[in-house]
Amino acid sequence: MRVSFFHSVPARLAGLILLLSGATLLVLTELNRRAVERLLLNQAQVQAAASTMAVVDGLDGVIGSVERLAKFIARDLDGRALSAADIEKTARNVVIDNPNIYGCSLAFEPAALAAGTAHLGLYVHRSATPSRFVTRDLTTPEQAYWSRDDYRAVLDRAQTVWSEPYFDRGGTDRNVVRVSTPVFRTAGDARQPVGVVSAIIDLDWLRRLANVHEFADSSYTIIFSRTGRLIIHPKSTYVIAETIATLADKDNTPELVKIQQAVAAKRQGALRYTETSPARAVYANYRPSKIAGWGVIVGYDESEFLKPQHAFRRITALFLGSLLLLLGGVVIVATQIALRPLGRLAVAADEIGRQNLDCEVPTPRRDDEIGRLSRAFAGMRDALKAQRLERRWAAQSLEHQLRYNQLIIDSIGELVFVLTKALNISRVNPAVLRDTGYTEVDLIKSALGRWVRLAPAAGLATDLLLTALKEGRSLHDLPALLLRKDGTETSALLTLVPLRDNNRVVGGVVTLRLAASSAH
Repeated sequence: MRVSFFHSVPARLAGLILLLSGATLLVLTELNRRAVERLLLNQAQVQAAASTMAVVDGLDGVIGSVERLAKFIARDLDGRALSAADIEKTARNVVIDNPNIYGCSLAFEPAALAAGTAHLGLYVHRSATPSRFVTRDLTTPEQAYWSRDDYRAVLDRAQTVWSEPYFDRGGTDRNVVRVSTPVFRTAGDARQPVGVVSAIIDLDWLRRLANVHEFADSSYTIIFSRTGRLIIHPKSTYVIAETIATLADKDNTPELVKIQQAVAAKRQGALRYTETSPARAVYANYRPSKIAGWGVIVGYDESEFLKPQHAFRRITALFLGSLLLLLGGVVIVATQIALRPLGRLAVAADEIGRQNLDCEVPTPRRDDEIGRLSRAFAGMRDALKAQRLERRWAAQSLEHQLRYNQLIIDSIGELVFVLTKALNISRVNPAVLRDTGYTEVDLIKSALGRWVRLAPAAGLATDLLLTALKEGRSLHDLPALLLRKDGTETSALLTLVPLRDNNRVVGGVVTLRLAASSAH
């Protein structure tokens, strides 16, 4: 049978060489690729850490200045006699002089004003109107600032409070955050909070801060409050509406919750995780702010930084593939010329495998390994022919011997039982069937003791046969009784001879010589 090309020795040898050389080149290329990727990713991580620090520093710089300004205004109003015109002027000056502040509100308890004066509060914020500013009265029934939780919380806590991000509906109509600080009055030895100064920051300013420090196309910035409420997010619809916890559930990224917990503990660090929508491997660097306790996350898609490496990898793979194909062609041509005699040997081996030992083995023409193989192959073929002939004669001899043994057993007039080690009948001769009246179906696989037993009058043990068979002893002319099919018993002399296989007892043969007398 002709060997296909892919099963030939040249093809396999070429495949082995290609496999080893290709594996070596691939390992070296892969090690180089990983080293370069590690370098690129390390550079990206350094950029992310620097961007995170810059955002936090910018955030702390602005909100720190706003918080300090609110505290300065609160201290300046401490002990002063206040009027609506005074607080409006103060609020307007705060907004005019500080571009990072979008609005300012001042609200006071009656105790902070002249005797008998009611609540006093107003809110000044930027506007697109010609006057550029809008002043709103906070004492109207729909405002009633003194009943609001945020106002009461500042007075109750008597300290500066940063609000959660919220939409300033009816005011600036923007997403904002508010820092509020109490105004105190000294009454005797006690200081009592009697009002609140609040500065409002537009969140668009924070978005501009985040955009300035983007360092890649896929980089993004997330800023969240102490409770995890989103202040800045690449998807503007998530701001205020989502928290870190809901975002983690929605995107199946529990790592975000770990980041929030770390920021709450005032720890910084980095995490690598996989986002599902869109599917990408993300590296996120996080850091807490010092002023408001907010958290900043700067993340990026790692695949963006690996694009040059992926292009280089494709070029390298193309080059290696071409080189290996060329090397494989050279190996196939060289080995096919050198190993051509092996093809004829393969045909001869196939014929021998199909039991054709008269096939022709090519005559060796050179004294190398292939020549010696051809001579050895011819010797093997001749040895197999001799061995086959010997086995054929041995099989015929054994077949004749078995046939003769069967004829001898069947010709014996005595009753012959072939037994297993447990004294179960495995074969009987025709004399048994003739003298007992049983069939082979009745006797085969049954226990010998059902049909033959030692004569009680002889005083022999009932298990004598089994004991002798286990010990490998022969028993001769023991008196016994044979049970016929008609229920009568006939006296006989029993002889037991063990059957051995390589010195191991595998069964036995029992012969019965019937007595001349009739059954009892």
